[in-house]
Formats: sequence, structure tokens, C-alpha cells
Amino acid sequence: MVQWDQRGAGHTFGRYGTKTPDVTLDRISKDGVELAEYLCRDLGKKRIIVLGHSWGSIVATRMVQMRPELFAAYVGTGQVTSWAAMVKTQYDLVLAKARKDGDQATIKEVEANRPDLANAQQYFAFSSKYHVRSLWPASDREWLQHLRSQAAELKAREPEQFKNLEDGMEFTGEHVLPDQLATNLPKIACDIDTAYFIIQGQDDIVTPTQAAVDYFRCIKSPNKELILIPNAGHFAFMTASDRFLEALTSKVRPVAIARGA
Repeated sequence: MVQWDQRGAGHTFGRYGTKTPDVTLDRISKDGVELAEYLCRDLGKKRIIVLGHSWGSIVATRMVQMRPELFAAYVGTGQVTSWAAMVKTQYDLVLAKARKDGDQATIKEVEANRPDLANAQQYFAFSSKYHVRSLWPASDREWLQHLRSQAAELKAREPEQFKNLEDGMEFTGEHVLPDQLATNLPKIACDIDTAYFIIQGQDDIVTPTQAAVDYFRCIKSPNKELILIPNAGHFAFMTASDRFLEALTSKVRPVAIARGA
């Protein structure tokens, strides 16, 4: 298994910092294809599997569209569909909670201040004001708290790498935001010429599961399968790692091997 720190992220950001050029979906996806070519050569493989989480699912989708012959299978988790689907789902959840609570003031305010789908700053303000993270499933909230509880120790032990992590996320997030806003996979990525899997937490509201299910229906692929993990959300690969690994080994692995992995 190869963990890739993309340009603008992690160790790679630590090497090049804010001088990193061309931090875009197109260039990062081309980097991914170059990495896949290298891995096939270096590991002596005909094809490999690519797994993308969240933003990585956009990158991995673009990679398999560019060079499907390199990949025995695509695996998406925290599967992105579109920015609009995310905003709509989270808006509806905030409004539903206010109605359930009988909070008339919030209902009126939320109905009058629906975020503009093309305005990221409006969405961020909305998400912060109405505490969207509090609506995450318990497993995701607990995972985030777990990460935060480790932060001080990690920062003390590896201050340079911790800074690269934080600064790289901020740097990359700013640069790829236009690509995130523009992405609409159901419109541009329904034909996938490799085996296609989504392994998704059933309760994901960051990259909404219902939108991922709807998108999966449009996929045309030699093999495709959707696996939903109950009681898990956006970080299912960490919070339900045993069930995630079972899906990889029992569902993805046999198909990928049959396709040349």
C-alpha cells in the first residue's frame, strides 16, 4: 500500500512549501497518473487499485478517466458528487433540526439565509453559525475528538511535520476550492472504464451518502458495487476499519485480481 502526499500536502508541502506551483485538480490528477505509472513499473504490476477519500475521490475519479488501463479498480469513500449536493443536504439537516426543536427563530433565519451554491464563503459562514459538525454521526465526532486529543503530543514530538500538516491543508484547501465548487461528477463522470466500488459510511453528511447512492446508479462500468457501512459516516475507513477492510478483501480484491492487479 502506498500513501501519497499530494503536491501541497504533508511531506511534499514540507519540501516545497508555498512555492508549490499549479495546485489544481488537473495537475494533481496528472501527478497521480505519473505515480501510478511509476508504481506499476517499480512493483512489477500490470494494474493497481486506486482508493480516494473525500477530495481524493475527485482526484482518483479524474485519474481513472485519464488512464483507465492503469487501474484494476477504483474505490471511493467519502465519495464526492457535487458541492451543491453537500450544501443542500446540510442546509436541509439544519432546517429539519430547528423544526424538530420547535425553534421558530432559527427556522425563520435559516429559511431567509439559504447559502448561495456558488459562494463558498457563505457556506462556511452557514456551517459555522449553525454548528453543522454537531450533526455529524457520533462516530465522526468521536474520531475528530480523538485526533484533537492527540494533537498536543504529536506537535511536541514532531513539530515540523505537524506544521507541514496544518499549513499544507490550509494551502491546498485554498488553492483547490475553485475545483471543488466546479465539480459535478454525475454530469461528467458516469462512464468509468474500470471496476468501480463505493464503500461509504451510511450516515455521511460531509459528502452525503444519498447523493453518492444516486451517483452510483448512473455509473456505467465493467463491474460496480456499492457497499454501505451502518453506523459510520465520512471517516468510515477509520471508524469502521474492520468492516472497511472486509469490504476491500472480500469485494474489491477478487475483482481487481481478475482484472490484472
